[in-house]
Amino acid sequence: SLRHFWTLAILLPTLHLVSLYGFFLLTKLFLKEDKELVVAGMFCASHKTLAFGLPLINTIFEGHPNLAAFCAPLMFLHPLQAFLGSIIMPRIQKYINNSNDTAAAVEG
Repeated sequence: SLRHFWTLAILLPTLHLVSLYGFFLLTKLFLKEDKELVVAGMFCASHKTLAFGLPLINTIFEGHPNLAAFCAPLMFLHPLQAFLGSIIMPRIQKYINNSNDTAAAVEG
């Protein structure tokens, strides 16, 4: 229904951005010096793939009449992850470049 669509359209981006930020803070705790690894950890920890998710959902809910409804959030999330990642990429590059400039100034 339309209500479910709008619920997904609002919740999925919000939850994904929150998870990106949460994993950014978490990886930053452990990898303080390596900004590139912090960003890689943030993206790898927060992204889910269709290649893993759909077979898992199909296995768990095999034969269930609402199988398509269970798959819908993952089907929306996959392109949403790429879209949101491209939107926040300038900010991430600024974070990496600022830290590299600081490291170059310390070394030089």
